[in-house]
Amino acid sequence: LRNIDFENVDIMGAAYEYLIKMFADSAGKKGGEFYTPSEVVNLIVNLIKPKKGMRIYDPTCGSGGMLIQSRNYLIENGEDPRNISLFGQETNLSTWAICKLNMFLHYVFNADIKKGNTLTEPKHLKDGEIMTFDRVIANPPFSLKKWGKKKADNDQYGRFIYGTPPNDYGELAFLQHMISSLNTEGVLGVVMPHGVLFRGSTEKKIREGLIKDDLIEAIIALPPNLFYGTSITATIIIINKKKPNDRKEKIIFINSEYEFEERSNKNYLS
Repeated sequence: LRNIDFENVDIMGAAYEYLIKMFADSAGKKGGEFYTPSEVVNLIVNLIKPKKGMRIYDPTCGSGGMLIQSRNYLIENGEDPRNISLFGQETNLSTWAICKLNMFLHYVFNADIKKGNTLTEPKHLKDGEIMTFDRVIANPPFSLKKWGKKKADNDQYGRFIYGTPPNDYGELAFLQHMISSLNTEGVLGVVMPHGVLFRGSTEKKIREGLIKDDLIEAIIALPPNLFYGTSITATIIIINKKKPNDRKEKIIFINSEYEFEERSNKNYLS
């Protein structure tokens, strides 16, 4: 069972990912807590384009699929996957263990995967400040209730400069944490429910701040019923700290809600 003895050197990791998917299929709603469909992940990875020498971060890393596919992107483009640094944080102990094993079976021995709540207790710090990365990729939980608003109102890391979202909707708290985790040339791709685009109150003010600071590069509407645990329509948001000149003060909207194949109890992004 050595990788060099297999036709595909990554077959142990691929087999483990297959089992994670089967586990997500059988877990139903709970599957969404640790697994994002690979075709959605692949799309985001191709949009943020990780490169050799970069540091990639997933603040809600689940079983680690987004980080692994970011690494695989280098292989597909003829680059050495060892020339990339992976960082993640996961709050669920069992899922954290699945992620650690996923890294091990893909021969990723230097990934820094922390255990803990990213919003209330971020673990990737440098000199007491939030560590920054070249690329951030994530699929945080939808409509997370009691996510820690009270503590966020006085956040010691200054992450929520655009405002703190309501207690029952934690998505824009995760998004602001991710923006704080980007370096000055960083790009992030994140899956969010459509509600973040139109809900009022504080969330409206947060969106206004993001637009005013010209951080949003693209918003992509995804088909419904792609994810485990929910049939609602989601969106991919691309944040770019250094937008190209021809995209400054503009936001690209792409509607891909009909780009899917029907498969048993879930749709598949085509």
